[in-house]
Amino acid sequence: MRLGLDIRGSVDDEQLTFGAQLGATDAIGGDACMPSNNGYFEFLELVVFRQRVESAGLRLFAIENMPWDWTDKIKLGLPGRDEQIDNFCKSLRNMGAAGIPAIGYNFRPPTVTGYGVRTSQSAPGRGGAKQTAFNYDLIKDHPFGDYGDVSAEQMWDNLEYFLKAVVPVAEEAGVRMAVHPDDPPAQSIGGVARILNSFDGLKRLTQIVDSEYNALDFCQGSMAVQQGDLHEAIRYFGGRNRIVYVHFRNVTGRFPKFSESFIDEGYVDMAEAVRVYKEVGFDGPVIEDHVPTMTGDDPDKYRARAHAMGYTKALIDAIYGRQ
Repeated sequence: MRLGLDIRGSVDDEQLTFGAQLGATDAIGGDACMPSNNGYFEFLELVVFRQRVESAGLRLFAIENMPWDWTDKIKLGLPGRDEQIDNFCKSLRNMGAAGIPAIGYNFRPPTVTGYGVRTSQSAPGRGGAKQTAFNYDLIKDHPFGDYGDVSAEQMWDNLEYFLKAVVPVAEEAGVRMAVHPDDPPAQSIGGVARILNSFDGLKRLTQIVDSEYNALDFCQGSMAVQQGDLHEAIRYFGGRNRIVYVHFRNVTGRFPKFSESFIDEGYVDMAEAVRVYKEVGFDGPVIEDHVPTMTGDDPDKYRARAHAMGYTKALIDAIYGRQ
């Protein structure tokens, strides 16, 4: 297990230096680091991005997410999805050629608040910190998005169509696909079914195409708010080499109501989780995720992120041994 840096927004020297000084070895960046918007990641932009990260002494391990309008037809089974799938495959090939080993993605449409629905950005936390929180009762009877009703069966059909088309290309390119669990794990939001909201749903995904290139961005926070045993999930997916990297965050409870706490105060025993990752032989990066807003912090939350990354590195060094 290695400490990773979550690059927020566009890449800049301050973020990269921040991560390197805290002991990160890997970086994971989002689509905001790719300036063009032609439906796929350009090879030259990927090379430039990788070189920028490596200049700070870090490895560019993965790129997370794509703009919504690059994958909307894929997810909803709309006309034009084959063109989007072709573009997704171009991204995979270009990433492989640029030496970037993983892509993080999700299979749910965004709502008005983005991909991860939260009903509060200012829930009270320790010492007056502000936490993100979710309460399903506040939204379950209200509409989101403008997609119409999409059943679970339709979503499974769309996902299977997508995976069977792209996983062979991912294997050829040497780029592992890492899907994020549905967050929050409701049965549906805005009329669109959420199918990757449970252990069984994620297990089914990995069985559609049985390949280590069809794997997970194991968001521990998302998994922890589902029903079930978090450690069982780590053992199942980690033991089958289906965890590419980890979003390492803690939470106060389970769906339908939870908040995202400081890493050392939620209900999950984070040290025990790291022991289980070690038990199954996981050796990928972990990044902090959804940290609270601390008093006096800047918009990029460097204070809170430093706390989470330092805590995580201490766990890695204590349990895995100093890297």
